[in-house]
Amino acid sequence: MTDATITLEQELLEQMRKLDRNQQRRVVAYARALHTRPKGLSGAEFLERTKDIHIDADDLKRMEQAIEEAFEQVSDLPEVNFNA
Repeated sequence: MTDATITLEQELLEQMRKLDRNQQRRVVAYARALHTRPKGLSGAEFLERTKDIHIDADDLKRMEQAIEEAFEQVSDLPEVNFNA
């Protein structure tokens, strides 16, 4: 069989046969996770869905302080205009 005639499934089986049992189990677990993992939101979708949430400035400052205390740093992030 030439490379051109090998199907994706055949290639996968060929590679699986080269693995030990534990590695095969890991490949199967990974394959299962690929189609069961929930799809996340893009940044644009997240901003669109949350643009109407308004949080008080004092609450935001308290959140920032709590994050800073928990992680000992807060990275400067760009301003986001939710009213645009």
